[in-house]
Amino acid sequence: MIRIPVDLTNPGQFFACCGLLELADRVSPRAEVTGEFSPPRFHRSNFCISARVPLSSSDLVKMLVNCERTAVDPYQPIRGSDGKPVRDATKTKPVLFQHHDRLDGESFSVRLAWWLDELAGTQTRFKTWSAHNSAEGLIADLSSQVRADDINDGNLFEQQAGMTSRLGLDPRSSWNTLDTGFSPNDQSLAVDTYAATELLAAVGLETFRPATAGDGYVYGIWTRPLPVIVARAAASCALRIQDTTRYRFEVASRGRFKFFTRALLERTAHD
Repeated sequence: MIRIPVDLTNPGQFFACCGLLELADRVSPRAEVTGEFSPPRFHRSNFCISARVPLSSSDLVKMLVNCERTAVDPYQPIRGSDGKPVRDATKTKPVLFQHHDRLDGESFSVRLAWWLDELAGTQTRFKTWSAHNSAEGLIADLSSQVRADDINDGNLFEQQAGMTSRLGLDPRSSWNTLDTGFSPNDQSLAVDTYAATELLAAVGLETFRPATAGDGYVYGIWTRPLPVIVARAAASCALRIQDTTRYRFEVASRGRFKFFTRALLERTAHD
C-alpha cells in the first residue's frame, strides 16, 4: 500500500495524489487499484493507494520521469481571444508520455493537455506560464529536478529544488511581491519548487478536473476506497458521497505568471 501525507489546502498536493492514482491504474490496469483519503484532521490527511500487486510511490515516479515525452499536435488549431490562430502554438502543444518496458512488455501512455480546451480550440485558465516558456519545456525541467531514488511515501511532496520557472500548481512556490519587494521570476532568481509534486499534479489535472465555482474551482476529498473512474467524478464533486470534504482555490496572477492559490474549506457533505 502507498500512504502519502497530504495538506488538503494545497491543490498541487491534491492533484498530485490524483496523478499518482492515475499512474498506478495505468501501470497495473488489472490490479483493482483504488485510492482514498483518510478522514481529514486540521486539513491534514493521508492518501492511500491499494492494489492486488505491490506498488511503490518511488517506482511510479521513476517510470514517469523516464517516460519518452513528445509534444504532439492538438485535435484542432488553437485560437486566441481574437479568433485567430495563436502566434506560437508550439508552446502550448499537448505533451505525450510513453513508457515501454522491454522486460515484461508492459507499456502505458499519458497525454496531457489540460491547459487547452481542444474541442473549442482555445486555451483554458489553467495555462499558467508566460510566452517565453512551453508546456513541453516546463515538464522536461520539472522531470530533470526529481530525485526519484530518494523518494519515499513520507517525503514525496517535500522534495524541492531551486528553479526559475514552474507550472504554478503548488502554491508553496508562490511569493508575496509586497513582502519581497520584487518578483523572483522577473529577476530570473531560483525559487524552491516542488518538482515531483508539480509533475504528478500535471498528470492528475488531466483526468481529475475540479468543478467551476464562480471565479474559482472546487475539488472533493473522498474517504472510502474508489477505483479511478469513480474517483475522478468524486474529485470533481459530481458524486454525492457521504462525508465528502470540498476545498476551493483560485488561479491568481502575478505579473506574467499565474498560479494556484491555497484552498479554503468549503463544506462537508453528510448525505
